[in-house]
Amino acid sequence: MLKISVIVPIYGVEKYLAQALDSLLNQTFQEIEFLLIDDGSKDNCPSIIDEYAKKDSRIKVFHKENGGYGQTCNFGIEKANGEYIAIFEPDDFIEPNMYEDLYEIAKKYDSDIVKSPYFENLETIGLKRQISPNWSSEIPQNRSFKLVEHPEFLYYHPSIWSCIYKKEFLIQNKIAFVEASGAGWSDNPFQVQTMCLANRINYINKAYYHWRVLNRFSSDDLKDYSIPFKRSEEIHSWLKEKGIFDKKILANLYKRELSYISIVLGMKKIVNKNDCFSQIQNMLARMNNEIVFDESCFSKKLQKTYKSFKNPKLSRIKLLLKRFLRSILEIRLGKKSKYILLFSKAIYYKEV
Repeated sequence: MLKISVIVPIYGVEKYLAQALDSLLNQTFQEIEFLLIDDGSKDNCPSIIDEYAKKDSRIKVFHKENGGYGQTCNFGIEKANGEYIAIFEPDDFIEPNMYEDLYEIAKKYDSDIVKSPYFENLETIGLKRQISPNWSSEIPQNRSFKLVEHPEFLYYHPSIWSCIYKKEFLIQNKIAFVEASGAGWSDNPFQVQTMCLANRINYINKAYYHWRVLNRFSSDDLKDYSIPFKRSEEIHSWLKEKGIFDKKILANLYKRELSYISIVLGMKKIVNKNDCFSQIQNMLARMNNEIVFDESCFSKKLQKTYKSFKNPKLSRIKLLLKRFLRSILEIRLGKKSKYILLFSKAIYYKEV
């Protein structure tokens, strides 16, 4: 049995695809297969992956009609022969020893999930900084744990591509991606389900995965304001079905949902503002106030954000104004880095 299957859902990324595939083929780990799945891409991606398949027998190519990110990942899981599964996005790239290191940990602890941090590649705005976010300095690296010990994983970006997952764990728990059109944020429910159901999560505080951030403002990645609300409803429906009501887990989901709202309100154009604002208010109303106003769960700053979003129209005006000002000039004097952006291009950058 192969040890790792890397699922690569491919659509419209010809500009970055060669770098992505080269980083896969340069992996030090050998007992691995790469499932390159063309999701009906209309650029040169299909011919590129066909050429790469001629170079390396570990590559398996599939061409299919467009079904979206979630459907393509599910297709890959079904075709995978590996003991563990990895998701890799074809506009990113990884360090050569990523899968070797993660698999070594997985075998040592019989992990359901092995998680690592990642780099943010912001080269599109002229900032070639690479940030490795650390969820907590207290996350253990010498033992397995469950999500209830470190629920902060649900607060930040799902980053499902900086993990490997035991295939048997996914199959036994009937975990699959939401098959929404396009990207559809289907990584959010997948991450929540895997993290909540895993009995053995392991963490290594070393970044390998380079996530290429193509848009400076995350709102520009969102094409339909309703998507975050749909995924949120699905997540909470699943939690209710599974009887998962842990206070800390819900608190971190609420925090993520506040970021959802911020992304939606920051969109350049919202097709139906009345419906959008109504969905925001419904999302806020679903949050348990005992959790939101418990300072052990929510900081005062986040409580203030929660209150401000009660008036989404005013919040949108403030966010758009802030975005406009940042697009002209942004100065950061952080502990790890200092930079100046002028018209969304770096004119000064220094790592501290």
